[in-house]
Amino acid sequence: MKISFVLNGNKVECEIEKNERLLYTLREKFSIKSVKEGCAIGECGTCTVLIDNEPHYSCLTLSSKVNGHDVKTVEFLNSKNGLHPLQEAFIKEGAVQCGYCTPGMLLTAYSLLIKEKNPDINKIKEAISGNLCRCTGYKQIVDAIKAAHSNKNWDIIPKKQEIEVLKKKKEDILKALTENKGYKVIAGGTDLLVKERKEERKYNYIELSNIDDLNMIKEEGDRILIGATVTHTDLNKNEIINKKAKSLAIACGTIGSPQIRNMGTIGGNLVNASPAADSIPPLLIHDAICVLESLGRIKEIPLSDFIVAPYKTSIEENELLSCIKITGLYGYEEGYEKVAKRASLAIARLSVAWAIKEKNGIFEDVRLSIGSCTPMPFRPKDMENFLKGKKREESVIKEAVSMVLKGIIEKSGMRPSYRYKLPVLDGLITKILRG
Repeated sequence: MKISFVLNGNKVECEIEKNERLLYTLREKFSIKSVKEGCAIGECGTCTVLIDNEPHYSCLTLSSKVNGHDVKTVEFLNSKNGLHPLQEAFIKEGAVQCGYCTPGMLLTAYSLLIKEKNPDINKIKEAISGNLCRCTGYKQIVDAIKAAHSNKNWDIIPKKQEIEVLKKKKEDILKALTENKGYKVIAGGTDLLVKERKEERKYNYIELSNIDDLNMIKEEGDRILIGATVTHTDLNKNEIINKKAKSLAIACGTIGSPQIRNMGTIGGNLVNASPAADSIPPLLIHDAICVLESLGRIKEIPLSDFIVAPYKTSIEENELLSCIKITGLYGYEEGYEKVAKRASLAIARLSVAWAIKEKNGIFEDVRLSIGSCTPMPFRPKDMENFLKGKKREESVIKEAVSMVLKGIIEKSGMRPSYRYKLPVLDGLITKILRG
């Protein structure tokens, strides 16, 4: 397959092989050795490149996905006039030691600074959270990025070149699924490519990039339609989602690192069906419906029925999850709490999404969903029904929480992990219901 893309400001093209990663293409086809393999599972950040000025892990990016896009490596910062001001700041502040992480760190910093004129420390830390450094302890790196943003001697708005790419059609994907048994649909690839490497095998993929029908967020009556290839970053930042499904926006902002959020998609998160998936609890409280399409047929199924077991869904081999429909909530307080081993790059050990509507201290409606505790995320409907019309007072809250904990044990028995999960969950739900 031949692909064309912009590489460091120049239009290029090359032949790629089946399942070829962008990391390999850049190193072997274009001799760009600054892009290095570290963990190969999307955690360390040494392979970070910019795709359309957003950080991505090239070790988990199929080269076919950059067809028609803009790709930058650290070489983009080079100029005839010497070092880029960002590079100079890294040297001056002592942010470079062994240098292994530096190219990816510079690119992530560059991406931040072309969007944020004056980022604060928290924004800088968040931006580089997907780039690990074992030498500097990060303080020097943060100081370098702070120093670089004040340098006005560089053009922070990159000049973008366009390459016309033939858009794919959803109908072609549905036809390919019918004709090619055993093929796997791939969107972000942040789970599937890791699995492929772990199993030491090569899957046959049907790739979903450049399909406008699958990459949209729009309102349709009282429902919000989310295309299956919408990324976690887009959901986190989208105005509609932030106004009418705030818990989903928050949850998507906690997934992995910035690079993973730029790559991973809502459809992939659902089809993977992990009990710890961050997007599922918020989607459940918004009565999510999964739209499954095959040639000549469209069916809709509630998310609660779509996931049938851990890592297993009811999707058929010739079907495509094309979009998710959710109900927007008005007049509710929404939120999402996640308990994990660390702030970034961590799978949820426990998660709770909620939407609460109350008036004058009376619960009008309570929606609660719990993830990473039972085999599948769930809504405790008995507790939700119990709270309707009740006063927000301690005795009511205590009984409601007791109903949830008792229901979990009935579902799953008394697991060893419940020794710490249930007390933590008790505290979380109590805090939430207290407002």
